[in-house]
Amino acid sequence: MMCIDVCRTMGAKAMAANPSFSSGTAILACAAMAVLYVGMLYTPSLLFRLPPARTINEHYIRRFTCSVVASVLASGLCFWLLGSPIDMLRNGDLPAALAVLGIRRDHVATLYPLLLTALLYLGPLVMTALNTDERLEDEAKVEMGFIQGLFTRTRDNVISLTTDIFAWRNYIVGPLTEEWVFRACMVPVLLCAGYSQLKVMLLCPLYFGLAHLNHYWETVYPENRNHKIAALITGFRFAYTTIFGWYAAFLYLRTGHLVAPLVAHIFCNVMGLPAVGDALESPYNKGLGSFICLLNPATSPALYGYMPGQCLPTAS
Repeated sequence: MMCIDVCRTMGAKAMAANPSFSSGTAILACAAMAVLYVGMLYTPSLLFRLPPARTINEHYIRRFTCSVVASVLASGLCFWLLGSPIDMLRNGDLPAALAVLGIRRDHVATLYPLLLTALLYLGPLVMTALNTDERLEDEAKVEMGFIQGLFTRTRDNVISLTTDIFAWRNYIVGPLTEEWVFRACMVPVLLCAGYSQLKVMLLCPLYFGLAHLNHYWETVYPENRNHKIAALITGFRFAYTTIFGWYAAFLYLRTGHLVAPLVAHIFCNVMGLPAVGDALESPYNKGLGSFICLLNPATSPALYGYMPGQCLPTAS
């Protein structure tokens, strides 16, 4: 069964894939990637019997290493199932193999997804920049305050990367490895197994949300919380990670670029959960309506030289 019909008018290389795996195999493979990603975090203590980390930095450096290893193994599983990327690597065509994971150099998918995501935070960004709840009529002052506030927040977060292990977790290692496994590796496998874009967009976030359920254990024991509170915290975490996963999968499917969900992921981690209720009441925020109106135009595949639903994205 032919999994891809590349649009030649976009200048893409002609590729075809005949995956020899079923839809059930794809589901199990994605589940294995999710279990691998989470389980790998506990291998230092459970498998290698290493003593507990002496510092928080040592703890997270171990986890960073485990996350990277899990990402490499997930890539291997993805490539093994698809077959074609392995042939590309054997032929020395690294760009084409990386394009399967959404790493493409033919188009840039950074600005529009970033600005689109920022619309969800437009109200909080403006209010933070102005540091007041009163409406200012001086539009020049509003604009300058917004720019200065955004610059200050960005500068502080960049500086924190050099010393703050949590910044490395939230803005670099976490987003990169999670998008790599739960979008770049899972989406091509599901598409090549014959799942529609809609089903892929609904399935991948469930794996992403379930992969955060390990926080229940970590909430109960290290933090000494009771089971009811742990369940509430974990349930809330599952809900918002799944919702974000839908958006991230949508960006990936529409643009064919791993960078698109990656920049959205990093930005959301920087800003935290959007205060939608307060934002709707803010006179400065038209962000949510603009986000809804621009969601499709800003992610139009034509902007990114991509044919949506391709089993194997290609590099030109």
